Amino acid sequence: MNKEYIFHTLFISLSLILIKYRTQIASYIKIMDIPNSSRKLHSHPISSAGGLILFTYISSSLIYLNFFSILSFKHLLISLFLVMYFGMVGLIDDRKHLNAKIKTFFLIVILLIILPIDNNYIINTIIFKDLKNVIILNQGSLFFTIFCIFFLYNALNFSDGVNGVALGLCLFWIICIIFITNIVNIFHISVVISMMLVIIPNLLNKIFIGNSGANILAILFSIIFLNSYNLGLIFFDQIILLVFLPSIDLIRVVIERLIKNNSPLNPDQTHFHHLLCKIMNSRFVFIPYLIIAITPFILNFFYFKSYIALTIGLITYFIILLFLKNKNG
Repeated sequence: MNKEYIFHTLFISLSLILIKYRTQIASYIKIMDIPNSSRKLHSHPISSAGGLILFTYISSSLIYLNFFSILSFKHLLISLFLVMYFGMVGLIDDRKHLNAKIKTFFLIVILLIILPIDNNYIINTIIFKDLKNVIILNQGSLFFTIFCIFFLYNALNFSDGVNGVALGLCLFWIICIIFITNIVNIFHISVVISMMLVIIPNLLNKIFIGNSGANILAILFSIIFLNSYNLGLIFFDQIILLVFLPSIDLIRVVIERLIKNNSPLNPDQTHFHHLLCKIMNSRFVFIPYLIIAITPFILNFFYFKSYIALTIGLITYFIILLFLKNKNG
């Protein structure tokens, strides 16, 4: 029997067991999401064990790649450590609700230590698909890379407020990566399957990925984007188009908070998905969100230059944003 088939059968079965006992697991490690604030959209405690399922499946696929000499031991250790570290910080946050400044400090410090170990995890030059300009970063490479990772980390965490949005975005990203790079291995398949397994109960309001899951996905896709980019398989402007919606919404929300003299790290309900929730059932918000999110990349892939596709995406975003704000008074 095919080894990969056995692997997926084993971990799909394990994931289904973890989903079945999600409440018991979350209660034991104290990561039940209790609706104790006005920001919570659910009415009863829900397990935040989705991140554990993602970590178990995805980390095992990385070990599998190393075992069959597809991934070097060095890259395995770096990737596993970063995914585990980000996930652990998120898990502690799920339990203790860490201060945003403390989380930021610990995440940035570990990136400063780990990334210089291998140049494949650092952006040295910025190369575009549809622009001739090449930007050489020189001494700013490490800091720019950390900025990009931390930006994606915040963008994905900001988008994780309604079921299906963050997981839907990441499914879109991994499918695009597979399509662009034309590389499919057990790791890519594991990412897709693990997220499919979690997104179904997530949409049914049975399980959350929690901060641990959002953190794991953020660092995981940072690694995927970095490695694909440094191998010349994807361009910088293509990545911008992929992460367009959560990124522009992050920038907009932070600017609005600063204008109101609020801390950019203080949570609120002004995100794009929150505004959509006020005009439609929150269960279906992920659908229009994902349609808007994928539009710029699709436009670029099939017809328009990246800067034109981005412009169309920005115009669309702000028109819909104005409509939502006017609708909500």
